[in-house]
Amino acid sequence: MKKIWMTLFTLLLLSALPLLLLYGARAGEGVRQGLQLAYRAVLPALFPAAVVCGILSEMMEYIPLPPTFTLWFTSHLCGFPLGIKTTVRAYQRGIISREQCIKLTVCCANASPSFLITYAGEAVFGNLRAGALLFAGQLFISLALAIACGALKGSSAPPLPRPSLIKVLTEGISSAAIGCLGLTGYIALFGALAALCAPIPGFRLWYGFLEISGGLSVLEPSIPHFFIGAAMVGFSGLSILLQNATYLIHADLPLLPMLAGKVLYAILLPPTVYGLIQSFPLTLAIFGFLSLFLISFDKRRKRQYNVRDRLARSGAERSVL
Repeated sequence: MKKIWMTLFTLLLLSALPLLLLYGARAGEGVRQGLQLAYRAVLPALFPAAVVCGILSEMMEYIPLPPTFTLWFTSHLCGFPLGIKTTVRAYQRGIISREQCIKLTVCCANASPSFLITYAGEAVFGNLRAGALLFAGQLFISLALAIACGALKGSSAPPLPRPSLIKVLTEGISSAAIGCLGLTGYIALFGALAALCAPIPGFRLWYGFLEISGGLSVLEPSIPHFFIGAAMVGFSGLSILLQNATYLIHADLPLLPMLAGKVLYAILLPPTVYGLIQSFPLTLAIFGFLSLFLISFDKRRKRQYNVRDRLARSGAERSVL
């Protein structure tokens, strides 16, 4: 099956070559627009916060909090793709276990407050409150998922050699710069794809599911487009998912939990934002109830698994005797 998919993908790439020859000027214009979007709007909103979060990710040994909670908290400040990168790096350094890392990937691949409030809210929808609502709704869903899957559980980090301040600064700045440079490349690539797909009717209504920055930029500051944008923000776009997948694949971690989490975000974020607009206490109560229900469901599932595991072991022991 994998060979078939690789063959189909190769044929798709080969068929794209004559298309690029015919519409090279249009694709080049899309690249220029993508680069302009990155340097004029996205990077000014993201880079300063990315530097601070990159430095914080190198100083986890100095933070007197459980590492899982620290990663969950800082991932929402860093945003994508630094949230996943920081989580995977903590796993590779031995700060968290493989199981903890997999659970955190469900809820730590989200947009940063600077992206949502400064870019999505102010630059796209012309309202800081719109961006604050998106961030608050995202935070609610993330907390519910983290509680449900037990992502915040875990002991304190083991004692590790503490890095020097110079190394912390240089690693943090370099990490932020490389992450933003990679983000710029993806925005430019998907800008070319958007330019080629622009004649398709209704393309701008699903462009954000391919690349979130460019997809949000073509939306109108209206209520219907705001809720479409909320679904785009929840999913984060194929571009961000590919960047997250890069770090997960290099660490030999599964992609499915992260993908499942982004699908849930895309489904839940629009109604959550609507609930926040209508009634903040009601939304808080609903998510509290949902979290308790998911926790109890997870506990029942674990008990059933333990019972089946004990029965299987007892059956194996009887067969040996």
